[in-house]
Parts: sequence; structure tokens; C-alpha cells
Amino acid sequence: MKINFYLEESMGDPTPWCSTDVGGANDVDLLACLLLDDGGLPLGCTISWLDEGLSRIISVRNAEKVFTEWVRETWVADISISEVKVYSLHDEEFAVTISLDDFEKDLLGWRNFVVSFQQGEKFLG
Repeated sequence: MKINFYLEESMGDPTPWCSTDVGGANDVDLLACLLLDDGGLPLGCTISWLDEGLSRIISVRNAEKVFTEWVRETWVADISISEVKVYSLHDEEFAVTISLDDFEKDLLGWRNFVVSFQQGEKFLG
């Protein structure tokens, strides 16, 4: 699995963005859709949401839970020890399944990228 983190211009300002090779129907990058789904909240609020996702992964890894959901505005990750199913809240058939290890690595990478962007933004601003 491959994931790329980069800055994309949004309304004249740089914004953290990502793309992966986890394609779904119509070549929609479902993992990126989930990671980028901020629910309309500011970037700083997104970090606590990413931390919650990582916390849910740990609870599954530690056998505190057999299964958990990580839900955002439009996208969901069903997390189990064997796999993670990423899908749309509007159409559960619009889905992909990836390994828990890959999902954890990508979620942590995205969180670290967002945090480093925020720290850089504060440093420059």
C-alpha cells in the first residue's frame, strides 16, 4: 500500500492532503476520503479525531474490543484484528478492506503530517 502526503491549495492557503493506492469503485480513493473527512471542523480539532482512531486500534490490538467503528461525517472504518473495512455512510457497498497494520501505519502517518503542518504554520505565522 502506498500513501502520499502533500499540501494542496484551498482558498489560497496550503492545506494538508493525501492520496493512496486504495481505490474503490470508480477509482475513488476511499482511504483518503476517510482521512480527509474533517466534518467541517478546523484542523486542530481533526487531531483529536485522529487520536481517537488510533486509540480504537489499540483497544482492538489489546483485545479490549473485538470490533469497533471509527465514524466521521461521511466515512466509516470498521476495525477488527484481522482487517479494516472503510466505507461510505451513504452506501455500505462503496467499500474497501485493508489490513489493520496498513491502516494503523497510514493513520499515524497522516496524524504526524497534520501535526507537523500545524507546527510549521505556527512557526511561520
